[in-house]
Amino acid sequence: MPWIEIENSRVHYAARPGGRQSIVFLHGGFGSSSDLWAETIAELPAAWSAYAIDNFLHSDPPPGGYNVAAFARRAAAFATALGLGLERPVFAGHSMGGVVCQLTALGAPERVGGLVLVCTGASMTNHDLARRLLANLKDGAGAAGSMRAISANWFHGTPPQAAFERYVANATQAPLGAMIAVQESLIAADLRDELHHIEAPTLVVFGAHDTGRTYAHARTLLDGISGSTLAVMKDSGHTPMIETPADFNVALHGFLATLAFAPA
Repeated sequence: MPWIEIENSRVHYAARPGGRQSIVFLHGGFGSSSDLWAETIAELPAAWSAYAIDNFLHSDPPPGGYNVAAFARRAAAFATALGLGLERPVFAGHSMGGVVCQLTALGAPERVGGLVLVCTGASMTNHDLARRLLANLKDGAGAAGSMRAISANWFHGTPPQAAFERYVANATQAPLGAMIAVQESLIAADLRDELHHIEAPTLVVFGAHDTGRTYAHARTLLDGISGSTLAVMKDSGHTPMIETPADFNVALHGFLATLAFAPA
């Protein structure tokens, strides 16, 4: 994986060169990684260059520690460091990464050309699952069995076996303290009163069988971000880019087509 130095920290990322427009992917918590987006990146239209930051497995800790605000500052600085400002990049985030996207748009709106918020929300209200899984993470001390049980919650029904095994393997390697710290910062975050400040075109993706991020979370984003649109993945749980990639790509590519060649 290539890497770039940001705020004296090495940040590793996956990349696929393409056209002048770019999209930056941000993974979720609980040991997720840039691998989450591998198939999505491979299927992107050729006009788009893609980047996926890996915050847990390979990169140094952010200077501000492992928390969603520090990840947002890193995301904005990443876009600047790679020179992605000619056409402002789209930021796409899954779960925790979706909160990082919102914080990036609020903190550096001039660097954000669009948002794709996947199975996420503006707060952890009515998200008891996240709190239970954090407790399980602490109790299991990051053991493989504990991470396998936690990871199973991100899928509806039986997940694709190879993708699930890669996910569990990556999650087991992630630093336990980092996962716990990020999840605690996520639980403390509440952006509901700030959403109206987000002006970037926004796609909200909701998995109809998501047991963590419910339709109420998606509705809050839609009501708070002016002009945002909804894509429902009717056969997916919390991870539609892996569970129902064809449906996810249709929604993503359709949204990106509305932004193509828009002025910076």
